[in-house]
Amino acid sequence: MSRMRSFPRRAAAPLLAAWLTGVAAPALAQVEVQSLAPPDLFSTPAAQTDLGPDLWKDTAPDIARDVLPKLAARPLSPAFADLARRVLATGANGPTGVGADPDLGAARAMALIALGEAVGADAVLDRAPGVANSAALSLAAAEAALIKGDDDKACRIGEALTIDRGASYWLRLRAFCQARADEATAQLTFSLAQQQTKDADYARLMSAVLAGTPSGAANLRNGINYALSRKLGLDIQAAAATASPALQPVIQPRADLSAIGLGADLTAAETSDLAFLRQAKGLPAFIETARTSSASIRTLAQADAPLRDPVLFARAALAAGDLPTAQLIRSRLTQDQIPGATITDLALLDAMLSAASGKPDSQTLDRLIERGAQNGAKSPAQPAALLLASLGGAMSPQARGQFASFDVGKPAASTARLMLLDEAAAMGLKGETALLALSIATEAGTAGPSPADRARIARSLARAGLLADARAVVVEGLLALQLTK
Repeated sequence: MSRMRSFPRRAAAPLLAAWLTGVAAPALAQVEVQSLAPPDLFSTPAAQTDLGPDLWKDTAPDIARDVLPKLAARPLSPAFADLARRVLATGANGPTGVGADPDLGAARAMALIALGEAVGADAVLDRAPGVANSAALSLAAAEAALIKGDDDKACRIGEALTIDRGASYWLRLRAFCQARADEATAQLTFSLAQQQTKDADYARLMSAVLAGTPSGAANLRNGINYALSRKLGLDIQAAAATASPALQPVIQPRADLSAIGLGADLTAAETSDLAFLRQAKGLPAFIETARTSSASIRTLAQADAPLRDPVLFARAALAAGDLPTAQLIRSRLTQDQIPGATITDLALLDAMLSAASGKPDSQTLDRLIERGAQNGAKSPAQPAALLLASLGGAMSPQARGQFASFDVGKPAASTARLMLLDEAAAMGLKGETALLALSIATEAGTAGPSPADRARIARSLARAGLLADARAVVVEGLLALQLTK
């Protein structure tokens, strides 16, 4: 006997009444079905982010085609690298006509690898269709596997490739794989690879593998050289200074002194951290040093002992993303004389704290503008005020008058690109806004965009709903001003 699935009586009653009376059915019957876009090369996440599946909705395809390859080829400042990682790691169907393009899917993966996310790229490419039929996708997959240390997988990817097998990359990989398997053809393949493209580092390492005699230093320029260095048992840590950003995650950071208890003598920890922070040259080096030292700085701050350079430590805590430690250090700076700091230094630190907390502070902004007006056009307070103002916060009438006369430099980005950035933000296009911001950042290198460009970018990111990224861009810009003053 067949069974008929019963329809809930409460749900059926209003529908029956509507049919009998001719009145339109209630909202219960008005169900809209939305079809989901089929998965594409951008829909698999490399990591969980707070950006939704509609990230690329209405993004101009040609902007994606222009920017994505640049993210793998050009270095970014830390804040913009973080923005790129978040955007590229998000699982969301790509812009129209882009998501199914193997070259652009590979560009996404290679950018993730270049940003130090080989593990995420590997996860994405494991689920990507047509890898064996695309040299670009296969190259990204092989590099990700080699950087992860999965040489067997990289060799399988090379063997499965159906096109362009004679290209120099695949010859170099094949020679390595053949040498691992003690195949006699490894020497011939190596010779063919060198005939196509001369690579001194690869030649030295591969020759050593074939000879069975380790020679020279490790090389971390790419996945193949890293795999060769590992096979030879070379000192990977000793090659840290020359490692590409893609290989940075395999380098162990310097040991810090964070394990020292609060009751111990922390002089050695403070001396060590001060030396590393003061020796760091440039924005990326300072931020990396700050991140490495963050646990130690937190311990020093909690110890409630006088610090020899409290403003420097507070900057470093903010550079490492440790807002509570920076706030703790700042809360103790109430005396008239602060070691190693001026009134302007404190105003800049307060601006960083305001930006990092996401709470625009009109009093902090006004005080920063006042310092800029008093110190003149060469003062870092003037561009700092522009950066802080980009996040919002009202200025007093007097501050507005002073701010109007500031000389904060001209934008380096093209007027057309800045106009598109404003328009994308106004339309709420998160993906396109992020890509345009990153396109400007790729032109600026590891130091990041100028204050004028940063302020425009931060304002647009905030308007598009990328608030955390906007704050990070401003904090980094304020830090850069203090490192160069």
